[in-house]
Amino acid sequence: MERVNKFLNNMEEYFAVISLLVASLLVFIQVVLRYVFNNSLVWSEEIARYLIIWLILIGSSIAVREKAHATVDAVVAFLPPLPKRIFSILANLMGIVFCFILVRSGTITVSNVVEFGNVTPAIGISMAIPYLSVPVGGALMLYRFIQLLFDDFTSLNKNGKMKSSSVEEGVEK
Repeated sequence: MERVNKFLNNMEEYFAVISLLVASLLVFIQVVLRYVFNNSLVWSEEIARYLIIWLILIGSSIAVREKAHATVDAVVAFLPPLPKRIFSILANLMGIVFCFILVRSGTITVSNVVEFGNVTPAIGISMAIPYLSVPVGGALMLYRFIQLLFDDFTSLNKNGKMKSSSVEEGVEK
């Protein structure tokens, strides 16, 4: 299991870095071509857009893993450890439900796009590729939320006290 986590962590980070670099480079080239040479590439804007969409959804999985999503914890920060853990468990359960919805609706959308044969306007690839980012990103986030939920449950000892709180770790960062 640790091997899978390490592989997934590396793949998420490599994909995020490479897609950000390529999208930035494409946008830079497009700006230079448009304003310096009064010419433009038809396909670069579309590829950059799709790379950024993939980056956002893969980056969301990284944010879940790192507990870096925006949270409203004004009340939770003042609670004792056990109620903090309960709120963390509830938040992770809500994240799991959201990700199930994301994966299901994204999968339906991708199958509809494939069924109708939609293609992108500039580069002519199947629209399923950009839309596939929704179920893939949702599945990765779902995996990360399940990990966090498992960590919350395993950090509770027999007396209902916690060893360390992911909510507290997020507040301390």
